[in-house]
Amino acid sequence: MPFNNKDDKEKIIWFDEEKQFDTIREAHEWVYSGAYNEIGYNYDGYRSKDPKLAYSLLFELIRSNTIHEYRHDVHCDNEYKDGSMIYKVWVSKKRYEIN
Repeated sequence: MPFNNKDDKEKIIWFDEEKQFDTIREAHEWVYSGAYNEIGYNYDGYRSKDPKLAYSLLFELIRSNTIHEYRHDVHCDNEYKDGSMIYKVWVSKKRYEIN
């Protein structure tokens, strides 16, 4: 089911990343040591102007759902805002969420 409920999307707690990297390897190392372990716990979504960071996080979240057991739904999107492209990755339907 697509994630298109505006009310749910407005409830996302975002982390806005300011760092940018030259290589995908650097981006992956940065994401894997921080954002990957925090998304879904400290915040629900991650926004960055660096597509390498968003790609790396998206890759690791989907990989985790595939290799291990299902943890949450993973979504991505981009938005042109204030003259810059913003790349977004977020999670929903967290299996470990207490309702």
